Amino acid sequence: MCLIRKFIFVFLGTLAASATANPAWSADARLGVQTETSSIDPHYAVVGANQVISAQIFESLLSADSAMRPRAGLADSWKPVGDDVWEFHIRPGAKFHDGTPVTAEDVKFSLERMPKVPNSPAPYVRLAGSTASIEVVGSDLLRLHTRGFDPSVPLNAISAYIVSAKAAVGATSADFNSGRAAIGSGPWRFVEWKPGERIVLEKARPDLAFDHVIIRPIANDAARMAALLSGDVDLIDSVPPGDVERLRKTASVAVWTAPSSRLIYLAMDQEHDSNPQIKALDGKPLVANPFKDKRVRQALNLAINRKLIVDRVLQGAGIATGQLVPAGFVGYDPTIAAPAFDPARAKALLTEAGYPNGFRLTLTSPNNRYVEDSKTAQAVAQMWTRLGVLTEVEVLPSNAFFSRAAKREFASFLIGFGSTVGDSTTGMMQVVHSYDEPRGLGGLNRFRFADPAVDAALESSVSQRDPAAREASLREAAQIAFVQDAAIITLHFPDNVWATRSVFTYRPGMSEGADAALLAPKP
Repeated sequence: MCLIRKFIFVFLGTLAASATANPAWSADARLGVQTETSSIDPHYAVVGANQVISAQIFESLLSADSAMRPRAGLADSWKPVGDDVWEFHIRPGAKFHDGTPVTAEDVKFSLERMPKVPNSPAPYVRLAGSTASIEVVGSDLLRLHTRGFDPSVPLNAISAYIVSAKAAVGATSADFNSGRAAIGSGPWRFVEWKPGERIVLEKARPDLAFDHVIIRPIANDAARMAALLSGDVDLIDSVPPGDVERLRKTASVAVWTAPSSRLIYLAMDQEHDSNPQIKALDGKPLVANPFKDKRVRQALNLAINRKLIVDRVLQGAGIATGQLVPAGFVGYDPTIAAPAFDPARAKALLTEAGYPNGFRLTLTSPNNRYVEDSKTAQAVAQMWTRLGVLTEVEVLPSNAFFSRAAKREFASFLIGFGSTVGDSTTGMMQVVHSYDEPRGLGGLNRFRFADPAVDAALESSVSQRDPAAREASLREAAQIAFVQDAAIITLHFPDNVWATRSVFTYRPGMSEGADAALLAPKP
């Protein structure tokens, strides 16, 4: 343990004890979060930190239940009304924060705006890719016409945040950030955003426990815990695994945990013929990109000791995996286990591919975006280096990381995908389907993996009316992508861990981030 962190727990324990002696809470909830959103615009980027904030201010067309399956959101009912039409009915009385009613025109405007936001590092193309046209039937009724039968429409509707057409017409992301266009119908009303300092929200529903929410970005783990222990914040997210037990023993603090659907994985450039971040052992550029050979990807996959990473880096607070979604999700394949650590086989594959002595590589990772992200990257780098692939880790702030990842500048990188629905369809279509912008597929395939067999299995899955046949196609795609091709290197699902002052309760779930609607004072 570093000296600073030790000091925080010893010295601030006194402050925490005083907070216990005075358990009063204010009318405002104060949250300390690891990762700051990059925009208030709910259509700017499909990344976790942004969606956490979007869900506070805006409502999505459908929401998700505890199993992450579709349930009513702004639409109180939805149904297919033909082979290529989905109908959504807007719930009666739904209103935006300015008092105007939510109409089908607002939904149409939002769905059409989502994929068109300029300079998005992770565009909202999921629903747009399957949409042929949008028909407003009445003020509260909308029909979404698809390009053929598509059961994924309700899944993608879970992340379709609805904005006021009146406020957002012609608006830029900057207009949302200033608050001018940030008119939603969610539980909290936007007040202000001072980047790097705070987001302030005001309650828009009478059932919420707090009048205001003040969200502070505190990227440093030790500083975030210090803020909680000193009483400066009431709730923090992304508690480091190594500090969980220590916090459990602190009387003024309560710890809340839940399994996560956030996959942490490694991606490898399979697009470019050469990459400046991949070099020969003597430092000279490699003529060919080794990641285009699946034997190299398989070798690096087998060279990773996932159990060691989960046990040592995550302190046991995670589950090693070999696929995109956790057990219990539609599309999960129980026959795909986390790849066994097999350095001998890895070395043989590397030799077979023509790299018996290895090569040099840069592995890029965000810092403080995911649980122990940079430490995980360092552990992987050591394992790859032992194989002969001399790996240097480059660490970047999350906003810079995602911007460069979207531009496909990295040779290899550590990143996460959080499933927001209990089904692998949306993730598989975005992460491992080949990139197809007009159809809205492969939007998060920042490494340009492509296998026609994976595409065929995935596209077959969305044409299947029989749920068992659809799941069989999803599992087939997973077998090809993860077992045969090593399209990405899956690592683990880290646990979600929050901590609050002991005078509060929190309702943990599979969704990450800090949600003030789930925080309440103890009775």
